[in-house]
Amino acid sequence: MTQQEELYYNNFFDLFSSEGWKQLLEELTVREQAIDVSHINNVESLFQVKGELGIIRMLLNFERFIESAYEEVTQNESN
Repeated sequence: MTQQEELYYNNFFDLFSSEGWKQLLEELTVREQAIDVSHINNVESLFQVKGELGIIRMLLNFERFIESAYEEVTQNESN
């Protein structure tokens, strides 16, 4: 792994260990659970909510995505 790649992952791992990141994930989880599609009355609103949920879920899974990528890189180096 290059120094740039190492810095890249370490910056994310620092972010993920911060209280701000944990707070953001809590807020996103609350927001995700609060979305109620039963009140959507048109296609435009449906697509807006669908996009919002997509972004929320991407952020909620981002830490796992980075960790998986890091594991893959380190495993490939070991082989």
